[in-house]
Amino acid sequence: MYILNSKDIYKMEEAVKRDYNISEIVLMENAGTALFDFIKNKADKKSKILILAGPGNNGGDGFVLMRHLAANGYNADLYYPEQNNKYGDAAQVNLNILNNLNINIHDLSTLNNMEQYDIIVDALFGIGLTRDICGIYKEVIDKANNTNALKISADIASGLISDSSEVPECVFKADYTITFSTLKYCHVLYPAKTYSGKVITANITIPDNILSQYEHNIFIDKYNKPVLKSRPQDSHKGSYGKVAIIGGSTEMAGAVKIAAISTLHSGCGLITLCHPAELNRNFISDIPEIMTKSFTYNEPALICDYINNSANVYTIGNGMGRQKNVKEFILYILQNTLKPVIIDADAINAISLNELNNIQSEVIMTPHLAEFARLINKDISEIKKNKVSLAKEFADKYNIYLILKSAETIAAVPNDKVYILNTGNTALAKGGSGDALCGLTASLAAQGYSAKDTCILAPYILGKSAEKAVKKHNPAYLSITQIINYYNEVFNEF
Repeated sequence: MYILNSKDIYKMEEAVKRDYNISEIVLMENAGTALFDFIKNKADKKSKILILAGPGNNGGDGFVLMRHLAANGYNADLYYPEQNNKYGDAAQVNLNILNNLNINIHDLSTLNNMEQYDIIVDALFGIGLTRDICGIYKEVIDKANNTNALKISADIASGLISDSSEVPECVFKADYTITFSTLKYCHVLYPAKTYSGKVITANITIPDNILSQYEHNIFIDKYNKPVLKSRPQDSHKGSYGKVAIIGGSTEMAGAVKIAAISTLHSGCGLITLCHPAELNRNFISDIPEIMTKSFTYNEPALICDYINNSANVYTIGNGMGRQKNVKEFILYILQNTLKPVIIDADAINAISLNELNNIQSEVIMTPHLAEFARLINKDISEIKKNKVSLAKEFADKYNIYLILKSAETIAAVPNDKVYILNTGNTALAKGGSGDALCGLTASLAAQGYSAKDTCILAPYILGKSAEKAVKKHNPAYLSITQIINYYNEVFNEF
């Protein structure tokens, strides 16, 4: 599913009109019809429907919707700004049609008793809005948000900024958004996403091959995710890769253990957990399938030899701590190994941008927002505002595959695109979820998935597992190891 910014959407629509003679009135008709097709499956003829039509083209979509509702016998009212509007030709044509048909429409300033409506359709403002909503529009949106009506937005929830994850002071809080042709960034990035409700993309007859010509990123769902590899009957443990997991400390042994469990239950053939000698091997004795190898921090070359000769992929950082000797050990390993690496947790905190240039192997890095902010020397508030662009810039500049963890997951592929995932829930808002993702990522990489597919599949599987888990358990109750138990159900759905 494509995600375009507003600038490119306008360019694309102009090209469609210019090169293919698909006029604006046709696009508006298709948008209004898409709204009607959705609403007729949510409402019966007794439902009271309110359309809030704005002063621009988004209002025109509302005019088309009103015509279809009236023509099909639905109980609908439309309110729009009679005096204060700037309708283009297509919207004005559709407003004139309503007047010619004597369909009863009203001035927005006369709207009251909003509580009587079962459904409220927001066709106030679209992707052109870049300012805070105020005046009568703010009053109307505030009142609508306080009703119990089912709330539906046309294209984007009024008040949201199409290209931004931020939430202005006044935003229509939709239960559903029917968006046209392509997703917008406010539909997939938190916290703006929470105001969109469930987003449904409607085809308004702009061909896919035209959409793909414009700069875009990709939203991942069950329809476009990478496929899982088959497991041939004559395969063996060596067929599914060898992962070395480097990490742990006496204070945080659980982190590296969770990473190992996640690696084990996602298909990897052989797993060796490399841990500091002071961490007794018994901490992993309840999982006999996982091998162990101890190390001391003054002998990093021994671990490098093991990785280079006995692993396909390794991870480093989980539960290691931030002491000086630990940091030196991590940097030595990263600079003297040739196998693909997943850099997580304390290894992210140990490294600087300059030191990234000394890593010879393929890198997947899995920071959360605070770790990423420290790494690229930005304030976390700036990261939150510009997650996609900063992730893309980092991946391209340093040739690193980035899985940026937050309420959504942003997978940035060097010299490719950004892939955004919304799988998961608050059950993952606990210590250990990042360790599980790290192990899952290593397992997939070791099994031969490309780095790109690994960066998409790992957060997809973890998020879907959390979704499966909350169907049976409260998210507050669930542990990360319980969520790992649901990998099986997710794999069975591929």
